[in-house]
Order: sequence, then C-alpha cells, then structure tokens
Amino acid sequence: MGGQKAVSGYIFRSDLLNDVVETIYKIDSDRGRDVIAFYQDYEKSINHVSAAIKKGGYACYVVGNRTVKGITIPTDEITAQLFIENNFTHIETIIRNIPNKRMPSKNSPSNVAGVTSTTMSNEFIVICQKN
Repeated sequence: MGGQKAVSGYIFRSDLLNDVVETIYKIDSDRGRDVIAFYQDYEKSINHVSAAIKKGGYACYVVGNRTVKGITIPTDEITAQLFIENNFTHIETIIRNIPNKRMPSKNSPSNVAGVTSTTMSNEFIVICQKN
C-alpha cells in the first residue's frame, strides 16, 4: 500500500484521518504525501472488503498506530471510522501488548544522535459488523 506518492488535497471519508494528514503535511509535505498514498490504498482496501462481506458478517483488522514526524496516527480509530462509513457498526477494539517484538523499543527517526522515539508496543484488533 502507498507505493506511489500522492498529491495533496485528497479528502478521506474519516475526519480524524483528514486532520492527522493535514498536521503531518504542514510539518513535512513529502512525508505527508507518503501518508496520503498509504491511506488512499488503505481506504480502497476497506471499501473492497466491505463490499464482499454479507449483512451480519464481521471484519476484524489487526493494526498498529504508527508515529510520523512525532504525530501518532490512530489507525485503530481510523479503521473503525472507515468501516462505519461502509455501513458497519464498530463492535470493539481490543488492545494487545507486543511483549516479544523484534523491533527495538526505541529508535531515532530524526537521525539526530540522542533524539529517540518509542516504537509500537501495542497492536489493536478492530472488530466491526456489517449492518
């Protein structure tokens, strides 16, 4: 997902996502376009999955909330909003710790010595049901 850079100005079906993208874009337009490209494909994917699920069926997505330019993107909430826009009801989001992950608990996304940020330590299981 997000293989090609997007142009700015795309409007998502999630107000939360629109706000997050605008904030990141103001900090770094190049990274903002990367985020837009990923979530354009993500939104299309959810639209396709939603169309394939029958009434009463469930969609369960396991997602992580990444941080871009110091802004945490709440992909769990965005996922629920996008499914709601596709005639689903958000049933529950289960938060699960990732105690034995392979990534370090901190990294240096800015490439400045001593400036670190924590990496994901939780994953979110978003459960939605089609109305």
